[in-house]
Amino acid sequence: MQTARDAHTWLRWLTGRTLDAAAALPDADYRREFPIGMGSVHATLVHLVGAENVWISALGGDSAVAIMRSEELPDIASIRVAFTKVRARWDSYLARITPAECERVVLRIRDGREVRQSAADVIMQLPTHALYHNAQISFMFRSMGHALPDSSWIIWGRERLASAMQ
Repeated sequence: MQTARDAHTWLRWLTGRTLDAAAALPDADYRREFPIGMGSVHATLVHLVGAENVWISALGGDSAVAIMRSEELPDIASIRVAFTKVRARWDSYLARITPAECERVVLRIRDGREVRQSAADVIMQLPTHALYHNAQISFMFRSMGHALPDSSWIIWGRERLASAMQ
């Protein structure tokens, strides 16, 4: 369970770095369309916060929550607010997970059909999902001549270790 909590701590670090970098983009680049990810940096960030909301809702028993649309979160500020709200729900959930909870089967309705998975798989889906989409955002940044900070687990681990040694 500690690994799952660590993965979510890393996820926040990764997302924070990506949001900060995205906030520095000119609006035209932030919204520029690409044939990768969800189509733009903006749409991909909305998708990421939407996925966190969908999965924490499913863990809470609401299996039919729809993914957020870009129009619902028009800018970085609204995306940051949405992340803050959904992560407060994740904090509460992660603080009380148990081995039995990790084994619980969770229902989600996606595209009109029921899918089931263990709570542990849901918990770990978010960091791996974010890493996948962060790689797409990195491609978008590089294509526009910008740099996205390295947000790999090992960099996060090095920063944590350095902080602990001070």
